Amino acid sequence: MDLNQVLEEEIIVGDKVDLVTSAGAVYRTMIEDRLDNGPFLAGVPNRKGVHMLVDRGDDIYLVFYRETGRYIAQMKVIALENRGGIRYMWLTQKTMAQKNQRREAFRLPVSFEVQIYEYTDDVENGITFALDAVKAISLEIVNSRDLSVTGIALLTKKQYELGEQFLLSMHLGREAGNIKGSIGDDKTPALHLTATVRRCIPWRTSNTFNTGMQFFGMTESMSEGVARYVLTEQQRQIKRRRLV
Repeated sequence: MDLNQVLEEEIIVGDKVDLVTSAGAVYRTMIEDRLDNGPFLAGVPNRKGVHMLVDRGDDIYLVFYRETGRYIAQMKVIALENRGGIRYMWLTQKTMAQKNQRREAFRLPVSFEVQIYEYTDDVENGITFALDAVKAISLEIVNSRDLSVTGIALLTKKQYELGEQFLLSMHLGREAGNIKGSIGDDKTPALHLTATVRRCIPWRTSNTFNTGMQFFGMTESMSEGVARYVLTEQQRQIKRRRLV
């Protein structure tokens, strides 16, 4: 079966999902339970202690991830309740979860070092910050496989879950230009980008995973900087091939 042709998927208990409000705000929660193939139970998510504003009758979009891609379903909030001081909501599914069809950006085969950090409340909207000041936790240092303006493929030692979010630190060199949101000197600017895991599958060698991540919250300056690097490196690779 061609995984790219899987256009519908079922929401299942245990899924980590993104809830998107009509205003475009995105919140992360998990499907906790389901009643006899009916409504789904999910915790009302919060950000920095402030709960998502939601009321009975609200329509929201639910986004979840599979190895075959990103799926979106329209949901309706039918009830809210408290359990032991924790807020929950019951969601009924209005539409089937459809695969989000998107045109892939050009992927540049390139290898460079990337440091993966935990994503915390101190990281918002892809904005770079002083890592030491917020005590960011480094998970591992890995090498890239390819890069595009929308995402990156990494060879990781850890197996990450679909939908998990991380902070990535990478050095794209002077080709990326003066990116607002990068730190370091002019020769080796360090760019910090937030990214979501879209796939994580075993690679050729044992204990290694091909992990694809999609960038989110990028500023215009960051997007332009990555695009400049991809274009410049692509031209270099073409020149090298011509010399062989």
